[in-house]
Amino acid sequence: MAEYVTEKEYYIAEDETGCLYIYIKARSSAPQMPKVIYDGYDHAVLVRSANEKIILDYINPQVRDKLRKATQVVIVETIVENIKDAYMAEMSIVDKIPLEWSDIGLSSWEEASLQHKG
Repeated sequence: MAEYVTEKEYYIAEDETGCLYIYIKARSSAPQMPKVIYDGYDHAVLVRSANEKIILDYINPQVRDKLRKATQVVIVETIVENIKDAYMAEMSIVDKIPLEWSDIGLSSWEEASLQHKG
């Protein structure tokens, strides 16, 4: 079964050309065909691989429209202030995050978030 974790600290930044960067904590494994699934609201899911999915919780309302319009984003994985890896991830815009929470024993984003914090 795929592992779902909530990213505790992440940042979304935009460069002068409009390219979006999502900064997350570095992972030990390499990403495989990464993509970001986003429904335009509070949450997104970064699919690093078939077995690793990262919940990006509570996306700032100021970047939602830009993220919704993006076709790709750059994922930057960091260790403290150093970049370990950077790669492109395709955006997949959906009407609703395609996640059946009951498949992983949860009922909501909030429950998933609470389970993976602290």
